[in-house]
Amino acid sequence: MQGRVARVTLMVFLIASGITAAYFLWTVEQRSNASVTAQADVSARLSHMSETIAGIGTAQQGYVAPGQLDEPWFEQTSTLLDQLSIDTEQASSSLRSPEAAEAMQALADSTDALIAADARMRQNLGLGQDLMAADVIFSDGHNIVNAMITRLRELQTAERASHLAELAALTRQRWITFLATLLVWVTGLLALVKIPAAMSTPATVRQPAEASLSVSVEPPAEPGSLIAQGAPLDLALVAELCTDLSRVTDTATLPDLLGRAAGILDASGVILWVGAGEQLFPVTGHGYRQDVMARLPPIARDEENATADAWRAGRLTVVSASGPADSGAIVAPLLGLHGCLGVLAAEVRHGAEVNPTTRALATMIAAQLATVVPAWPAASLTQPAGATPGVEPPPTHGKATLEVRSA
Repeated sequence: MQGRVARVTLMVFLIASGITAAYFLWTVEQRSNASVTAQADVSARLSHMSETIAGIGTAQQGYVAPGQLDEPWFEQTSTLLDQLSIDTEQASSSLRSPEAAEAMQALADSTDALIAADARMRQNLGLGQDLMAADVIFSDGHNIVNAMITRLRELQTAERASHLAELAALTRQRWITFLATLLVWVTGLLALVKIPAAMSTPATVRQPAEASLSVSVEPPAEPGSLIAQGAPLDLALVAELCTDLSRVTDTATLPDLLGRAAGILDASGVILWVGAGEQLFPVTGHGYRQDVMARLPPIARDEENATADAWRAGRLTVVSASGPADSGAIVAPLLGLHGCLGVLAAEVRHGAEVNPTTRALATMIAAQLATVVPAWPAASLTQPAGATPGVEPPPTHGKATLEVRSA
C-alpha cells in the first residue's frame, strides 16, 4: 500500500513538473517571437528615418538648382522635417539598446540644428544671396545630414546586437529548463523502478541464525559495456557545453568546444559539416590533422553514406561498428527554421553508437550548433578550419570510419 501511494505521488510530481516546464518553454517562445517582431519594427523605423534625412538633404540642394522654383522644395523640406520629428519621438519608445537614449537625444539635437540651418538657407535666398545659401547647404547642412545618417546606422547596429543578446539568453533558458526537466524525469523514473523492489520484501522476514552467507564477486565490467548498458552521463557537462556554444561568435573557439563534445560522446574524432547549395562542406573538426581535414572533399546531397542520409532526411543516423575493436558513427542533423543546415559527425568508440543516451546528447549538441551556424559567412565553407594540430587521425576500422570520413 505504501509503495502504491509513493508511486502515485511521484508520478503526479513528474506530470506537474512536465506541465510547468512546458508552460515556461511556451512563454519563452512567445517572448522570442515578440523580440523578433519588435526588432523588425525598429529596423523598419530607423531605415525610414534614414531615408527621410537623405530626402531633406536632396530637397535643400534643390534650393539652388538652376531653373527651378524654390517654393516646391521649401514645402518638401518642411514636410520631411515634420515627419522626422514625429518618427524620432515614436521610435524612442521602442528602442531597447543601452545606447538608445543618448542616440535619440543626439538625433533630436541634430534635427534642431538642421532646422536652424534650413532657416538660414531660406533667409539668404530671400535676400538674393544664392552663393551664401549654397555655402550653408553644402557645408553645415550637408555635414548635419551625414552625421545624422551615421548616427542612425550606429543605432541600428546597437539594436541588432541587443536583439541577438536577448535571443541568446532565451535560448539558454530553454536548454536549462529542458535539461533540468530531463534530469527530474530520469531520476523520478529510476525511483519508480526501485520502489516496488524495496516494498516487496516484508520487514519482518529474518534470516535464520545458522544460515550461511554467500558473497559473490563479479569481475569488473569493461568500459565499453558500461556505455552500451546506458551508464549515466554527466548532464552538467552537456549543459555547460551548450551554454558555451550559444556564446560562439566566430569559428576560432569552435574546435575546443568540439573537443569537449568528443569527450562527452566518447568520440575519437568529430567533424562539423555545413550545407551550401547541394553539397556539404567540412567546416571544422577535432581529432584529425589539419592536412587530413584539408583533403576532405565536399559531399553531394544524393550520395549514399550516413552523413548525406542524415542531411537529406533531417534525422539522426547511426553506423554500427563491425567489430569490438572498431569504431562506430553517430551523425546528428543541424535543424534550422528552413530545413537541415548541416550535420555533426562523430566517430565513437566502445559501442557508444548503440547507447540511446549518447544519441540524445549528440542530438542536443547538434541542435545548439544549429543556432550558431547561420551566423557564419558562406565563404567560410570553402576551407575547412579548426582541426586540432598534432593529433593523429584514428586508424580506419571498417565501414563506420569510411562512412564518416568519405562523407
